[in-house]
Amino acid sequence: MRCLSVALVALSLLAAPSAATAADTSRGKALYESRCDKCHDLSVHNRNPRSARTFDHIRAFVARWDRELGAAWTDEDINEVARYLNEKYYNFPCPQSVCKAQHARAAR
Repeated sequence: MRCLSVALVALSLLAAPSAATAADTSRGKALYESRCDKCHDLSVHNRNPRSARTFDHIRAFVARWDRELGAAWTDEDINEVARYLNEKYYNFPCPQSVCKAQHARAAR
């Protein structure tokens, strides 16, 4: 019985980052849909070759277009949109400075 309890605790710890990721990407998705997808359809993210080659490239594009549209987003907002786009389309490694900070905020 004790082994089962330990296994359940271990599984819950493994599931925690996934829950944080889902929360982070849903906010990024909402921000993206509120401002970006009116001009960017799927072809922007699915074209070949892609302009973005790393997570930092994605983030730079999001920051650039935020400035072009009036710089309304915070750094956290930009990170969340970049993370959403990365998880949905690109799957580049996410820098610890972005992903670790978002997991910590979501866990609070």
